[in-house]
Amino acid sequence: MELEAATRRFHLWFRGLRGLRRDLRSARWAHDPAQLGALVGRFVAHMEDYCAARAEMDPVWTLSAPWASPVERGAAYWLAGWRPTTLVHLLYTESGRRFESQLPDLLLGVRSGNLGDLSPAQLAQIDDLQRRTVAEEDGLSREMAQVQDGHGAVASGGEIDVDGIVARVKAVLGRADALRLRTMRRAVEILEPAQAAELLVAAADMEIGFREFGLKYGSGRAD
Repeated sequence: MELEAATRRFHLWFRGLRGLRRDLRSARWAHDPAQLGALVGRFVAHMEDYCAARAEMDPVWTLSAPWASPVERGAAYWLAGWRPTTLVHLLYTESGRRFESQLPDLLLGVRSGNLGDLSPAQLAQIDDLQRRTVAEEDGLSREMAQVQDGHGAVASGGEIDVDGIVARVKAVLGRADALRLRTMRRAVEILEPAQAAELLVAAADMEIGFREFGLKYGSGRAD
């Protein structure tokens, strides 16, 4: 995939993200679980499609992300994208914020059905998701560090194995994207449709917020 095409693909994906965020926000108040479930599925599919497109890119471009601002690359990226545990942290943050604001109603037995109303079973599953995701992140970080330190970089003839290094980077980035997708899918499975919609809106807000901040204060290119 040519760099120009890869950059165009990112901008198309980002515009799609904005549209999905808008649709999820609107549907959240319609109290229609079927509609929310369909939109949540579209959001996850949107991520899957982009990760599939990234798998076809030159890994050097994927890692350097020339379409992103320095702010995005420096503050928001881990192995060319958001850190999977960030989604879990966001879930906890949104849940805590809503729980605090709804505490009087909850004490009266009024259930909201949103992220402030997670059940003990859901919290246990989220905790398990966090522990598993942290372990996988650490493994990928160690593997990328080994590549960057030059482990296995010299071929049998004593020359630098450039193709081998690129292939290893591509493999690590592919597994990082796979972990991002698994984390999102599992979070959505744990949550009710309205809760999943709130989490994905918050995730989109974070992604879009970093992008807009970088365009305003960094040297990123506008969509």
